Amino acid sequence: LQSQFIIDADRFAIGQAGSVPFAVQGGQTFIKAAFIQDGTITNAKIGNYIQSNNYDPGKTGWKLFFDGTFEMNGVVPGQGRATMTNRSLRFWDNGNIKRVQIGDLSE
Repeated sequence: LQSQFIIDADRFAIGQAGSVPFAVQGGQTFIKAAFIQDGTITNAKIGNYIQSNNYDPGKTGWKLFFDGTFEMNGVVPGQGRATMTNRSLRFWDNGNIKRVQIGDLSE
């Protein structure tokens, strides 16, 4: 037994007046925000950056920027941090003093 639920429309949306958190239009699915407990993504395109939910610049978490720069911080503020680009690798101690720099020293 096979069943289907098909909606034939130019646009399909779920929401209320003035707020449409989910829509299918022109062969694309739009979701304003989503919480996915466990997921697998085969391929992805990220516009500007991807970051951890605890990212605070220079303090906690991590962030990967679209230009290839990667910033890693400790889980507790003040534990030190590292930044990696295509030109250098830099490490700061818990007092925010740069202790190691490998590669391009002008960064």
